[in-house]
Parts: sequence; structure tokens; C-alpha cells
Amino acid sequence: MPNSSKKKTWVKRKKEIYNCGNCDWCGKALFSDMGGWIVNAEKKHFCHNSKDYLCFDRYIDSRKPISKRTSPSVA
Repeated sequence: MPNSSKKKTWVKRKKEIYNCGNCDWCGKALFSDMGGWIVNAEKKHFCHNSKDYLCFDRYIDSRKPISKRTSPSVA
């Protein structure tokens, strides 16, 4: 009597993809398999909108420049 049962093998689960938020600059959805998105100290999310220019770069460019600091007094 031949053994007709199939050999059990391990079946790899499909890769799960999670929505990790949206880009605060352009509103694009950020997924776990996307990679390359940035979270700054203010907990704002930014994506790679294109290869040449990041949404984070646009955010930095839009911020006001730091005011000139006064030089320390000479003692």
C-alpha cells in the first residue's frame, strides 16, 4: 500500500504591508515596504517625492532663516 499523503512543507506567509502615515508636505501615503521616508524631531513624516528632491528639503527651504546671532562679548 503506497503512502499517498503529501509531505508537509513550510509555507511562507505573504508580506504584510502597513500604512505608516501620510507625508505632512504632499499628503502621499507612506507604506512599510516603501522605505526611504523621513521622520523629524517634531514627529512629522516626509516622503521621497522624486529622486532629485525630497519633501523634507522643501520643508526646510520653507522655514524662516535663523536670525543672526550676536557675537559674544570680549572680556
